[in-house]
Amino acid sequence: MRLIILVAAATLGTLPLCIGAAAAQDQVKGQTPTQQQSIASSYRGMFVCERQAGSTDILHVPVDFAVRGGEVQFARPLFNLRGTRVLGSELGAGSVDPGGKVHVTSVWRYGGITVHGDYNGTLTPDEGTLSGTQSWRGPGGQARSRTCEIALVQTANAQPVTSK
Repeated sequence: MRLIILVAAATLGTLPLCIGAAAAQDQVKGQTPTQQQSIASSYRGMFVCERQAGSTDILHVPVDFAVRGGEVQFARPLFNLRGTRVLGSELGAGSVDPGGKVHVTSVWRYGGITVHGDYNGTLTPDEGTLSGTQSWRGPGGQARSRTCEIALVQTANAQPVTSK
């Protein structure tokens, strides 16, 4: 049931409230995030970002995460401002500690603009949530940024992995 709530919450902008509720549920079960078992090897979910200037809507796209030891990689599609054409992929990489704390970054370029993504969060054996910021500087020197939320669930074929 938490999966449905997290994906819906990410879409509605209420993800921080659901994250708190999920953490409270874990504490009720007698586990804190650092006491939980090994994280899974792969996750899928939704990547939701604020609407940026010039775009028609918020960004709401699928994302895949892969975990190998203490390393994490992710990929999600990049669209044009109208959201009608895939231009490429945002590819990110980072680390996960034994307690499930994740930090991933990405860099991509489009039309003379370089975008930096920076995301932090937590993975558990079943799910994960991350928050972050995409920052860029336009050709005219204007700096912009937007916040993003990522809600994940373990894929059906995921196997537990241990951190290095």
